[in-house]
Amino acid sequence: MLCHTYGFLAVFTAGLALRRVASSPTCAQGEVSPGSPVEAAQVPGYFMESVERFNAQLERLAEVAVVLVVGALLAVVDFRAEVLWFVPLLLFVIRPLAVAGGLQGSLVQRSQRRLIAWFGIRGIGSVYYLMYAITHGLQLVVAERLLSLTLAVVVASMVLHGVSVTPLMRRYERRKHAPPAERR
Repeated sequence: MLCHTYGFLAVFTAGLALRRVASSPTCAQGEVSPGSPVEAAQVPGYFMESVERFNAQLERLAEVAVVLVVGALLAVVDFRAEVLWFVPLLLFVIRPLAVAGGLQGSLVQRSQRRLIAWFGIRGIGSVYYLMYAITHGLQLVVAERLLSLTLAVVVASMVLHGVSVTPLMRRYERRKHAPPAERR
């Protein structure tokens, strides 16, 4: 914390650096013979692959823990009437518009844009930031209101996306491999 930043940013930066090193030509497997002086250049790529596998396993465990915590919080959080309009507004209007704006000018195909707009990013980060705000002086009334909205969005997202992921991804895969004339 020497720079007075959050560890979250440090981990993000480290991930970017590992990805960049691993994708460099000297780190690709098979390009360097064993025992050569350049063999050490493969270490970051190997390390990154190991870290990715570990992170995937850790992520699954963390998901289970977070889902359990969210489920436990559902019993004690007082959901307000505003979740009835806020959740659909966020999932069906705000996020798709944000994705459309964020992907403007990119080479992402229309079918991929629709999937990104629907699934978005995982909402658990919003719980992290909310807890950070609560532990740093957020007023109790505001904290309760934001907790209600955040949990409602996370739960709605888990249910809607959990139910729709398999059929939508199957449909996407079928269309991706279909002849161009059959795609919509």
